[in-house]
Amino acid sequence: MDSQNYIHTNYTVAIEVAKSPNDVFTHVIRDVSEYWPEEMEGECVKLNDQFIFRTGDSHYSKNKVVEFVPGERIVWLVTESLRKTDNFDWTGTKMIFELTPKGNNTLLKFTYDGVVRKNEYDRLVQICDMVIKERLYSLLTNGKSYAVTIEMAKPPHDVFKRITADIAYWWGGKDLKGDSTKLNDEFVIDHPGTHYSKKKIVEIIPDKKIVWLITESKMSWLKDQDEWTNTKLIFDITSKGGITVLHFTHEGLTPKKECYARCSEGWDMVIKDYLFNFITEGRPHFRFHPQDLR
Repeated sequence: MDSQNYIHTNYTVAIEVAKSPNDVFTHVIRDVSEYWPEEMEGECVKLNDQFIFRTGDSHYSKNKVVEFVPGERIVWLVTESLRKTDNFDWTGTKMIFELTPKGNNTLLKFTYDGVVRKNEYDRLVQICDMVIKERLYSLLTNGKSYAVTIEMAKPPHDVFKRITADIAYWWGGKDLKGDSTKLNDEFVIDHPGTHYSKKKIVEIIPDKKIVWLITESKMSWLKDQDEWTNTKLIFDITSKGGITVLHFTHEGLTPKKECYARCSEGWDMVIKDYLFNFITEGRPHFRFHPQDLR
């Protein structure tokens, strides 16, 4: 590395969005591939996570999460890097995300703290502005699937079991038919006249992740009644000390969908109320005898 051609810079760019710091933080750590312009391998959802960014075979960086304060701050450290076209190496650079509440909004500040070639400073500014002001801002304001996060003082295994084996007690009730505990299981929720959806388990990692693909749907109150078909319901389970964090995403339910507003309200109730209370207090939303499900 020819240090004479390098300078150290602290470039900061900021955006303000009408979301809570916790919601913004969740998107920043879980949706990196949606706003970062390079291909990503790995994840950055907890302290000491390591992940890689690539641009084909010419551009590579390995990164590590060195600071992680939920809802407030995350710092990535570049531990290895190389741009093969000119051997540019930015190892030691930090990418810093800082979140602060501003009224009902959140102010997000991103700082590139590291090296850049002297003749590429303007290009660095353009890239940072594009990533934060355009791609991340768009993701946070209008382009992302519905998502919600809840935290519970229960072990991941209990959360996983409640979601899978006990689904009828928090969603569906007597209108649920089928199995929902192992890969390729299929089940149906049919509220006659309002909601019908058939789901298949396409990914399941015990105590960590469940993905349901909606293979059929009919919402009688919509113009496009099969709007849910081919969307996914994703449950990501992680632990944080003695707390289990459940991040739920309805992938494909975006603000452009006709049912977005009403379905978002519905999911808020189902996840934050029905499921949360069932997991934390054992209080089912649907009350019936187990034999009623047969």
